[in-house]
Amino acid sequence: EAFVEVWQEALDELRRKDAISDDEHAKLSFDERGAEAVRKGFVPRLFSPTDVLHISNALPSGEARRRIVVLARSAQMQPLPEGPVRSAPSMSVLIPHYGEDILYDRKALFPDDEPAELLRFLVEYYQEEFANFAERISGTGSPNGAAGHVPKLPADLEARLCEWASVRMQTLWRTVEGICNSYSSALKALVRVQEPHLTEDQQVALVKSKFQVVLAMQKYAHFCDPSKGANAGMLAAAEAMLAAFGPWLKIAFIDEEDSPAGRRYFSAQIDASCPIVQRPGKLPARQPRFRVELPGFPVLGHGKSDNQNCAIIYTRGEVLQMIDCNQDAYFEASLFLPLALHEFSETRGGRRPGILGFREHIFSNIGLLGRIAADSEFAFGTVIQRTMDWPMQARLHYGHPDMMDKLQVLQQGGVSKASKGLNLSEDVFAGLDLTLRGGWTTYKEYFHVGKGRDMGFMSVLSFFSKVSMGNAEQAITRQWLRLALELPLPRLLGVFYTHIGFFLNQCLVNWAMKAFAFMAALFATSSRLDIGSDDPAVGTATSYFGIFYFMFLTTTVMPLLFEVAIENGLRKALMSVAFSLRAASPVFAAFQSKLMGYYFWSTIHYGGAQYIATGRGLATSREAFGALFRTFSATHMRDGMEIVVYLLFSAGTNFGWGFYMVTVFTVFAWTFAPFTFNPRQFEAPRLAWMDLVDWLRWMRSTEGGEALSWAAWAVKLQEVRKNSSPFVELLPSGRLLALACTTTLVFTGGPVGSVLRAGEFPPYGSVGPPGWTFFLFCLAVVSSSRLGLAVPESVRGYPFLAQTAVSFLCLEFSVLYWYENTWRIVLFHKYVWMRFLLQVLDGVAARCPGGPALAPLHEACRLWTLSWRWLRDLVLGLSLSLLLAAMAAMPGIRRFHGVFLFRARLHDENGEEGGRKYSHGLCSESDSDAFSDYEDDDPLHQWVSSHARRKRHLLQRLRTGE
Repeated sequence: EAFVEVWQEALDELRRKDAISDDEHAKLSFDERGAEAVRKGFVPRLFSPTDVLHISNALPSGEARRRIVVLARSAQMQPLPEGPVRSAPSMSVLIPHYGEDILYDRKALFPDDEPAELLRFLVEYYQEEFANFAERISGTGSPNGAAGHVPKLPADLEARLCEWASVRMQTLWRTVEGICNSYSSALKALVRVQEPHLTEDQQVALVKSKFQVVLAMQKYAHFCDPSKGANAGMLAAAEAMLAAFGPWLKIAFIDEEDSPAGRRYFSAQIDASCPIVQRPGKLPARQPRFRVELPGFPVLGHGKSDNQNCAIIYTRGEVLQMIDCNQDAYFEASLFLPLALHEFSETRGGRRPGILGFREHIFSNIGLLGRIAADSEFAFGTVIQRTMDWPMQARLHYGHPDMMDKLQVLQQGGVSKASKGLNLSEDVFAGLDLTLRGGWTTYKEYFHVGKGRDMGFMSVLSFFSKVSMGNAEQAITRQWLRLALELPLPRLLGVFYTHIGFFLNQCLVNWAMKAFAFMAALFATSSRLDIGSDDPAVGTATSYFGIFYFMFLTTTVMPLLFEVAIENGLRKALMSVAFSLRAASPVFAAFQSKLMGYYFWSTIHYGGAQYIATGRGLATSREAFGALFRTFSATHMRDGMEIVVYLLFSAGTNFGWGFYMVTVFTVFAWTFAPFTFNPRQFEAPRLAWMDLVDWLRWMRSTEGGEALSWAAWAVKLQEVRKNSSPFVELLPSGRLLALACTTTLVFTGGPVGSVLRAGEFPPYGSVGPPGWTFFLFCLAVVSSSRLGLAVPESVRGYPFLAQTAVSFLCLEFSVLYWYENTWRIVLFHKYVWMRFLLQVLDGVAARCPGGPALAPLHEACRLWTLSWRWLRDLVLGLSLSLLLAAMAAMPGIRRFHGVFLFRARLHDENGEEGGRKYSHGLCSESDSDAFSDYEDDDPLHQWVSSHARRKRHLLQRLRTGE
């Protein structure tokens, strides 16, 4: 009887979330015969370990099938802890919020009374769920009207549609609604089964004593203050949450007021019972129930950790669950919540676990990048974290489904650290401090919550940039030093490899690609001397990039393949791998790896870690070429261009097909990935040419900020060098080692060596640095300006300086001795010299050694380096922009690219994939003439009739309620 009741509630929850239709709800419900069999002890086949994969194929497709199968799998996991709700520890869920979207309103979904592109895409993507939504709001089950009669839709249709869209994106409403409703409903269902003698009020009181939600809404006071940028929409959404989830929800925020002694700050808390008051000069808002004065401005770090620590005083119970504001919870998973709380009854060495981790289901698998991120998180949240937990014992606090022992985390200063920069990855320090204090963590898979990830190219990479910088800052903290000194060696190696070592490995992998390319150029140029040095290099490259290299890459995919096969079957696993390859997932992974390595090593060298707001919406807007160039040229594109230069120098020597295939793939990933994953990149040739014109204008400009001037952007990139030691440019520099190699080559077998052997005066100009005459010119220009002489502005412009630099370089080359068999060696050596000088002189210009006395030298160094960098960026940018313009002119590429990124392909009425028209880039308007006779003054009706999938079926439901 208990199983039948809980199963029915789970189905009701699926129907309320529009995951199943009324017909599917009826088919999945127990009839009298089935209910009687369960009462007699019959176990449904779905919950049998041998039948779950086969019987699940008969379930509804999509989200409902996943949730039901996960319920069956969780129930089969052994061993599960035991214990009723009454004896479980009480808990509080802590959700931090800053300025993320709370609830979509009409303005967001229907700007100018037209459906927004986001809404169009959601209806297109969630076709079945929108059909179920239309069926639910049309009042199914009501008597059918007359033929052709359109029943009046609910008066709150607009609000329901806004909520329907909000719970399918990464909004705070989705998080709070999922946590409050799913947790409370599951606990009430369990209490009703476990203690049927209690009255309904007593059951609710027991659940309230075990569970509450504290929303740390840092800017709530700003939402009602016009002087702080009041936001009536956010304030109204907060009120809507209190109205909908009032019994479970409390909002904590940072309040402030002016006093004769100065500004005072408070940690305040409101709930649904607090009265709404009107303060002078402010919007109506809730009057705080509690206010605790703080010793000063509380935001010392990046904000999130301070927000959590200010709100933790309003939590109650023994357990804290850390939930982010882009998560969700599910009723059937919440049935295991009391079991998860009972995990804190287990002890090791007299201590119960300090952190309890769980799986996450990534629900933001929308679009190509959303799916790639979801697959990556699936691997991390299952086989990787399971291995890190045991046997490596290397799992620390990783995210926000984790539960924490409140008493232990309060003793170590809170749930996270709040120092700016150093504690950029604030949550991992909870695990570090817990481990240092002798605590332990564990990880379970029978309980899970939903999690949203970034879905756009820029936002995904911004997240990984932040994580990489955070790990670099962690590497210099005292927590990691003490862990390294105290942990046993096997556990220390596991902790290192899964944390800092992982990011260091990204550096090594990407350095290796440049090192191989340099090796190819070095030994190919030396082969002109007939000294036989290229044969070992060819053998090394051929053996390394042969079949064993690709076998190694294949084996790295096997854990994910086996995990998907275990959970969803071998067919789904193979389809998942095939999709990853078709979606150019290796290209994205190579680009991501380069980004992580760059920011990790840059932060180690120069510091400067900073919080990056990533954004969690669906990226459908096109990024201009200039924006992508500014973001990724320094991190990826320039290194890709350098590899191409090395390949040109290596021409004439065959290093094997594997070497060239991997190298070309790397160059493509580093230089072209931003445009491959940029929505509407190939929308029209006109946009590509407009991008080129804007980029050239940006290159020539010398006024304005980084977005308006190449000069300002380039100077900003070099400013970080002032934070490092000057020895960093020399001692660990690969440039210095490369210069030593080419110098040795010039002296031993190049023009200098050959002349020395002949007894003639050697041409030492072949060994010296290039561009020294242009440096004298730059020094003269700077000195003239400082002496008050009139120097035309165009002379100090980088276009003119770049042309002058090339002229002086040609002049230098014209006086050198060139030999038929050594000219490539000299040219290669000059190029390596140039790369080394750019690095050294950039450091001189940034650090300004010698102070004002050597200011002209510093400025001349800056002009010299930026002139060459301007020329390099001009060549790189022109090559890419012209290639993109040519591709945009190719017929059919716009449509292919849109389908590639969003898979926005419709099926015709016969179920076959057919052609489609694009409306606003993502959604179609096909078959709209089929309903041209349907007219209504309500824009929502018009939108449903024009843009919803299965229009005829939906409108039939709206008209008749069938």
